[in-house]
This record gives sequence, structure tokens and C-alpha cells, in this order.
Amino acid sequence: MDQEEARLARLVAAGGGEWVGIQHLKGHEDLILFNTPSGTTLSLPVGQVTAEAVAQRIKDSREETHASK
Repeated sequence: MDQEEARLARLVAAGGGEWVGIQHLKGHEDLILFNTPSGTTLSLPVGQVTAEAVAQRIKDSREETHASK
């Protein structure tokens, strides 16, 4: 893991996620992949990754899951 990946992984962990990796997309911004505590895999564009954004994405995912039941 290079320094940039390590920095992103720390942000993911600070937001409550578990680092999975980077999905490189041809012609689009790369995505950071991370797991929620329940095991769901989520993503955020690399340019939007902050601890707060990860926490919000996890929160939104929980709300979407509960709303669909």
C-alpha cells in the first residue's frame, strides 16, 4: 500500500468503514471501496473521501436498508 492509499485507508477507518481498496475506472474518477460494520460494500469517489463522508455514506446506507424493509 502506498502513502496515498494508507492515507485514504485511515480516513475510511476514522469514518467507521473497513478498507477494501481502489477501483480504477477508465475515463472516470477512481472509487474507494469500503465495507460497513455489517459487511455491505460501499464506495465513494476518491476526491470525496473524508472521515465525515464515509460516516455519512454508512449512515445513508443503513437508512436505505431499513426503509426498504
